[in-house]
Amino acid sequence: MMLCSGVRVSEVASITLKDIKFQKRQIDIIRKGGKADTVEVLSSSLDDLKDYLRIREVRYPGSKETSYVFVSKYAGAAKPISVRAIQDFVTKYTLAFNSQEEFSSGQALSPHKFRHTFASEWIKNGGNLILLRDQLCHNSIETTEKYTNLSSLESKKVMNDIEKTRDIT
Repeated sequence: MMLCSGVRVSEVASITLKDIKFQKRQIDIIRKGGKADTVEVLSSSLDDLKDYLRIREVRYPGSKETSYVFVSKYAGAAKPISVRAIQDFVTKYTLAFNSQEEFSSGQALSPHKFRHTFASEWIKNGGNLILLRDQLCHNSIETTEKYTNLSSLESKKVMNDIEKTRDIT
């Protein structure tokens, strides 16, 4: 969800079942400061979410009793997942993945890195910086620019593409 929408880990932890708009490919979230917002989500993430929801009650008995989408088992009952638990899962699974020989970086990722990756992919795929600012709920465009992590090689490619579109006589 974080990698396919750019939402913060705290925003993912607070998603409820009524917040998901499968047909519109959107989720309603509560941003920093309690601000309500709606964000776009890649359909692949929503497909994964549907798969999760199909097995949720089996994996976490009692999860039907909570409106929160993401739950964990605590003291034998399904409870809303904590931000810390999500952070721990991301660290655990990315470290395990990256320790495989063919992916031997040996480094864990953080949920925040997913947000940066989403922002970079948005720009690389022709997304508008202003719309990205809104998707990420940044107050300033300068903050959004920091998230894109575009390299100097990518900057050179953009400059070359601009050059090609200009009529130089």
